[in-house]
Amino acid sequence: MMEQFSQLAHAFMTQDLATLSDPRMAFMVCCVLLTFLVLENGFIPTAFLPGDSLLILTGVLIYQEVISPWVVPLLVVATFVGTWLGYMQGRFLGHTQTYHRLMSHMEEKHKQKVFYLLNKYGILTLITARYIAFVRTVYPYIVGATEIPQGRFLIVNLISSILWVSPLVSLGYYLSHTKLAAQYETQFLSIILYLPLVLLAAGLVALIWRWLVRRKPTPEQNKP
Repeated sequence: MMEQFSQLAHAFMTQDLATLSDPRMAFMVCCVLLTFLVLENGFIPTAFLPGDSLLILTGVLIYQEVISPWVVPLLVVATFVGTWLGYMQGRFLGHTQTYHRLMSHMEEKHKQKVFYLLNKYGILTLITARYIAFVRTVYPYIVGATEIPQGRFLIVNLISSILWVSPLVSLGYYLSHTKLAAQYETQFLSIILYLPLVLLAAGLVALIWRWLVRRKPTPEQNKP
């Protein structure tokens, strides 16, 4: 398994579309995409994972015939399931210390943005929240904690999942058709393939930095 992941990573780094198009590799690519979407949408500790850029990459890979267009409904399901898991965590842990510890990992500005959207527009703001990194992860936690009925949430969750996945995958597919992409194919593929990796690395660095800052003792704690 590790050898296959190594081959997959090497194929991405070298833009080896022939290797990526191999059925086994294509299956692994789909599994990675689905797993990332579930984790990014459903769990606060993994909110730093790239979501938007992966969906754009999916559109490019569909254009390059690396993966099948039938992966799009699966991406919608993965997004839906991830967000539902976040909602259920908020619903069952909303009044516990575990919930507050999880929420403490999220920057205050993201939480305040969720409360603002929720108070002003209600649950329908999940459609808007989808396009805001980190906010789309913390949103279902807060919605679940406020005990908004699950039936209404599931309907909005499905609609917002479709309205997030489909346009971004279509954008990646459309960009692949442009003359600029055809003229600078190597550079275009490099940007599309490396962007999620860059965002992932940046997210990890930011996560580690926040963890170090939180561990740093405050002046009050240093007082005897």
